[in-house]
Amino acid sequence: MDWKTRSAYVFIKTKDGKAQDVWQRFQHWENVIGAWIVAGEWDVIVWFDAQDWDTVHRCVGEIKSWDGVELTSSHRVYSGFKNDNWWWEKPAGAWVLFRGDKLEETPEKIRKWQWTTSGASIPGEWDYIAWIQGENWNDVWDHLVDVKEQNWQTLPCVPIKSWWNQNWKQNWW
Repeated sequence: MDWKTRSAYVFIKTKDGKAQDVWQRFQHWENVIGAWIVAGEWDVIVWFDAQDWDTVHRCVGEIKSWDGVELTSSHRVYSGFKNDNWWWEKPAGAWVLFRGDKLEETPEKIRKWQWTTSGASIPGEWDYIAWIQGENWNDVWDHLVDVKEQNWQTLPCVPIKSWWNQNWKQNWW
């Protein structure tokens, strides 16, 4: 399934010790597809279903007002895809940010990988984000090695904690 200009990813840097508190707050937001505490530069990633950019703006404005939030970076999706799998069906997975030489080829190449559940073009510092999954972490790492061998610049955002709003299985666009 393909979609355009509908959703957004928000990367959040929290104050020390506040990542879990911030992450848990999203588990009651109807328009959140998922939230993850991740290792690396950012502490939390949230994926919104946003039928309009005003919704994203309001959500990010609220997040910025929370005690414990230091910084946000919003990434509106230009276009995205999801295959027939669900993100939570495999025991291991990570968000991976991509940058390549030929932006127009990125979606088609990533879509062909059997181990990618979804991907989205997110204009900005990175060109694309995709969920890479496997039966175990070695599978995920092997997929990332495959990606590196294809000359992609990547930044894996490995989840320490994941929450998927599984209601999306019935409500997917």
